[in-house]
Formats: sequence, structure tokens, C-alpha cells
Amino acid sequence: MTVTPRPVSGVRAPLVVTAAHLLACAAFLTVFLERSGDLPDPVATHFSGSGGADGFTALGSFPYQALGLLLVTALLFGGLVHAARGARGLVALGCGVAGFLCAVTVSVVLGNARAETADQVHFTLGTFGAAAAVAAVAAGLGALAAGRGAPATAPARAAAGPAAAVPRLGLREGESAIWTRSAGSRPLLIGGGALAAAGAVLVPLAGWAAGAGLMAGGAVLCACFGVRVTVDRHGLTVNVLGLPRPRVRIPLDRIAEAVHRDVDPLRDLGGWGYRAVPGRSGFALRSGDAVVARLTTGSEFVVTVDDAATAAALLNALAERARTANGGG
Repeated sequence: MTVTPRPVSGVRAPLVVTAAHLLACAAFLTVFLERSGDLPDPVATHFSGSGGADGFTALGSFPYQALGLLLVTALLFGGLVHAARGARGLVALGCGVAGFLCAVTVSVVLGNARAETADQVHFTLGTFGAAAAVAAVAAGLGALAAGRGAPATAPARAAAGPAAAVPRLGLREGESAIWTRSAGSRPLLIGGGALAAAGAVLVPLAGWAAGAGLMAGGAVLCACFGVRVTVDRHGLTVNVLGLPRPRVRIPLDRIAEAVHRDVDPLRDLGGWGYRAVPGRSGFALRSGDAVVARLTTGSEFVVTVDDAATAAALLNALAERARTANGGG
């Protein structure tokens, strides 16, 4: 029996990541208000490889940019953690980023407060080393705060035990049939929305160059949150919802048998979206029922979709008819 930890459920994991960033905001704001009278105007905010200051920000806008950066990452990681259903690794990463940004922004304040002018401010490798140490501690505390979740018994993998046999649909000679259904992922849509929102918030704070990438990535995720799955005389086809391309098509002559079973994207395919692992590939936008096409090469193609039993039954019938027509038995 194999035991695997479940991802943290509910809103606990996103709250842990958000709380870490809010604590970082509070720490930065406390230090800034305490030392604001000692800060030059403008403030050194960017440093070269040698540690010398080579970028400056007006004192009046500096705290807003720093707080905006922390809030953007809070929104980004909160959405991603929610989309990933509280994966502990992502929780740890989000808390680590909060700790690192907190240490860096606080160090910028303290470094400027100790210098007479902004161009005299220097950052050393020790400063970034300390920030990395804070990030590591924050990541560890975040993982502990998120909790381990209750252990669950992992269901048998397809390779260890075949799924229940799927009956073939009865098709009369010359009769055609088609099955089609859409499949979507609410977490993927939320994650894409979080990315786009984070980019939109970052644009007025740090310019288009900083926010455009996040907005573009969020738009791509939102566009790809759903797929259309079709079984017909061409085989098994999966394309992005509402678009003819891109698509993946598995022709009937490559399908040895089709079954349906429950699939966990992380365990069975290594993640969500289009994935490929040794012996298996496919689309997994959620956990649950899936069409599993066992190919003549010995590998599998998997698609999570509702009513997968009907899709598999029709795929078996069409594949058998194609083999008969081609003299394969």
C-alpha cells in the first residue's frame, strides 16, 4: 500500500501565503517610518554587480512601490496556491519570496539611512546572503503553517492494475456517431486571472516592462483553461476550447483499447495542463474521471472529462470497426 500526502485543502494555504506577504509589508513599513527622517531624496533602489547604487527612486514614491511589489506577489502567489489546491511546495516558495523581498526592502531602507547621499549606498553579498537566509526560514515556517494534510491511500496506477472493462457501443453497419464534451479548470482560470491582475497592478507602479509579461501569461492561462474533447471517425481529438488550433489528435489506428478511470494530475501526469511522463501523456485540467486511450505503442493518452465511460465505449467501437475495415480482425 502506497501512502501519499494530500495537498492542503480549503483556504488555509492561500491565507498562509497572503499572511506572509502582509507581515513583510508591516515589517517594511515599520522600518521605513522609523528611519524616514534619515533617508536621502532620491533613494538608491537599484545596485550594480559591484554593489554600487545605479538606480534611484523619489522618496515620496519609494514606499508605495515597495508595498506595491509585496502586494502584487501576495496576489500572484495567493492565486497560484489556490489554483494548485494548496500544494505545500508552492506555499513554501510563496512564503520564501515574501521573506526575501521583506529582507531586501528593509535593507534598502537601512542602507540609505546610514549614507549621507544615495550614491554612497552599497549592497554587499552579505546583504543578499542574509536575505536568502530569511527566505529559507520563511519558506520553512510557511510549509509548517500550511500543515501536512491527512495521509491518503493512493489508488492503484494503471500500470499496476487495469481499469474495469468498458463495453463497446453497438454501431450498425454504416452508422456514424460522434461524442463531444468540454472540460475546464476553475483553478487554472483563477491562476490566470491572478497573474493578469498582478501584472495590471504592477504596471502603474513599475512600468509596462514589469507588468506586461505577467498580464500576457495570465491571458494565455485564461485562454487555455478549457478544452474540447471529441470522439469520432477521426479518433480522439483534444483542442483548446473555442479554437481549431492547437489540437492533439490520436487516430483510430493508434488505439488498441480505451478505458476510463479516475486520474490525479499531479500523481499520474506530474501536473496540470498538457503533460508528458514516461509511458503516458495527455491533458489533465482537474482530478477525476478520464478517458484513457491505450495506444499500440504501449503508452497511454489521458484526458480528464465528464462522461468518460461513454467516450471510451464509442472509441472502442470505432477503433474495432477501423481495424476490421483494414483487415486487422
